[in-house]
Amino acid sequence: MKTLLVVLAVLAVVGGGTVALVNHLGGWNTLIGKSWAITYEVSAQPADTLADVTYAESPDRNRKETPRTVSEDAPLPWTTEVIINAGEKAHVAGTPKGDQVLTCRILLDGVKELATATGQPGQEVGCEAVTST
Repeated sequence: MKTLLVVLAVLAVVGGGTVALVNHLGGWNTLIGKSWAITYEVSAQPADTLADVTYAESPDRNRKETPRTVSEDAPLPWTTEVIINAGEKAHVAGTPKGDQVLTCRILLDGVKELATATGQPGQEVGCEAVTST
């Protein structure tokens, strides 16, 4: 009987500690969340050129956090795959180094087109879409 009481006390402490930790970290909805596989593409005419590319990605697919912005100098055509948490904005933008015409696209699961845009010669182009919850 004494062993059973000790086991129950340990379980109560561990369970209470787990609940306190989850609540401290923002609750279950923060710890577990839906996320979407997003593919960003930026291409140019003429095709072989450099551009400044900026895009959003969620830092952790298992935590609901605001996406961070990443910037890089990239050879075109350029593509990358990221995770965006549900309900957050996916966005990609490209700025040409010269008078190129840039086109951007956002794809869901590498297939379904969520957004596309083509800019003016030498101008920035941007695409954005909010992922469903």
